[in-house]
Amino acid sequence: MTGQSTPRITVVVLTYNSGKFITECLTALQHSRGVELEVICVDNASTDDSHNLSTTHPSAPKAIRLERNLGYSGGNNAGWVLGTMPIVVFINPDCRVMQDTLARLVNPFAQDERIAVTGALLYYPNSTIIQHAGGILHPNGMCEHFGMNKPDAPEFHESKDVEYVTGALIAFRRSDLERFGGFDEEFWPAYYEETDLCWRLRKEGKRVRYVAEAIAYHYESPGLEKNSTRFVRTSYRSRIRFVVKNFSLGEFLGDFLPFEWRWFFGPFARGYRFPALRSYGSGLLFALFCSARFSRRRRT
Repeated sequence: MTGQSTPRITVVVLTYNSGKFITECLTALQHSRGVELEVICVDNASTDDSHNLSTTHPSAPKAIRLERNLGYSGGNNAGWVLGTMPIVVFINPDCRVMQDTLARLVNPFAQDERIAVTGALLYYPNSTIIQHAGGILHPNGMCEHFGMNKPDAPEFHESKDVEYVTGALIAFRRSDLERFGGFDEEFWPAYYEETDLCWRLRKEGKRVRYVAEAIAYHYESPGLEKNSTRFVRTSYRSRIRFVVKNFSLGEFLGDFLPFEWRWFFGPFARGYRFPALRSYGSGLLFALFCSARFSRRRRT
């Protein structure tokens, strides 16, 4: 029987050709303890059996299928608005939680009202190699997972405030999602949606918390293959859009440009300079678009 203090959570699982993973993901969620769940599966116009596997799963999640691929932001936005619980957890279908993962993930919300976002400790599957132990945001907007590809160690088991946490398994208060309208759908098809929302909440004085006690395993198999040409092009474009949207002029001139200059002409940018140049052009167009839109709003 559910007690009054039991966390009430809407879980949104966004699928895109995820038939290989969705059953295991839903089964793990079904065995969660210490929480009251409503699970909503949103299928981003898959061409495999992802949606059918969701609708026929014994846990009986609410399942909807979109007519076209709306990306991470649009797909998840279509899901969380259908829920009713005060806390919303977004989880990738290739992420497997433990029985107490969700309860531990959302526990900080009851401890401090300033905590607006929480994220988990993620391992690579069948290993204790770290994939994510909190997010680091560099001055040029580049993101890095603390501890990524390192063997497990005590330093990764300390919960702490961070700049962002990964969207593979992330929790928000519904009230904050409602205020911001969820994820910004201009980050299409993926990348920097969660970073953008974490940044905006931190600007309000809210806290983003890495919860080391919440453990999950993530296959990290998104629609865009890691380090593929399309992945690099898409992530770089989203990075520059994030910078254009969120950085003040002082942050752009004093933080972004010097760091980006050193990165671009340094050894780590070798092989990535052309995608970076393309992202700068995309960012300029995005800045002009934002300026025109702001001008129209002011006139209105």
